[in-house]
Amino acid sequence: MEGETPMNTPSPAPESSAGPVIATIIILAVIVLGGLYFWGQRSADMNPQETAPAQTVDNTTSAIESQSSSDDTNSIDADLRSTDTTSVDGSIQSL
Repeated sequence: MEGETPMNTPSPAPESSAGPVIATIIILAVIVLGGLYFWGQRSADMNPQETAPAQTVDNTTSAIESQSSSDDTNSIDADLRSTDTTSVDGSIQSL
């Protein structure tokens, strides 16, 4: 029995190459996503979007903002009479 090998000896497992392949794919994905991010930032810097124009406060807006906070009918009636609603239709149609 000297030259015999035992039957229960585990053989070495074959090496798997999935780990390095997955790591390489993840690294490439990070590089590609980083490149896309910086490319998007660069194109945004080259073509800045127009900002919305600042809204001017006109007389109607300031009248609405200065309305009474009271909820009695006389205050509400006074607020309604002081508010100019003649230009509301034109403003809505221009949108």
